[in-house]
Amino acid sequence: MARRRTRIRHDPIVPLFAERLRELRRSRGLTQAQLARAAHITETYVSKLETAQIAPGVDLVARLSRALTCSVSDLLPSALPELNDLREQARRRFEEVLRTRDRETIQLLLLFFARLTPLP
Repeated sequence: MARRRTRIRHDPIVPLFAERLRELRRSRGLTQAQLARAAHITETYVSKLETAQIAPGVDLVARLSRALTCSVSDLLPSALPELNDLREQARRRFEEVLRTRDRETIQLLLLFFARLTPLP
């Protein structure tokens, strides 16, 4: 009989690390494939790191920092984000969705906003 996988609940720092990793990679103009090659991991692994599906070990954080030419501390968020930081992050993502005209995401957002609006 196959054992069921237990879903791991990561600490809140994991999605913050994921966001920071993605920001640094993009700011250096690297694709996930290029970062993967430089850090000696697979592109799929980079994707999972950037979507907070997995948490990296300390040795991998060091390899990623070398691949991104930054310090290890640059990859680690110093604290949980403040409300204003979260608002700014949401604003940037919303603007990106509008700029790219991502129809699927826009439709999901419309459904979400419709549920927030109280009915008369």
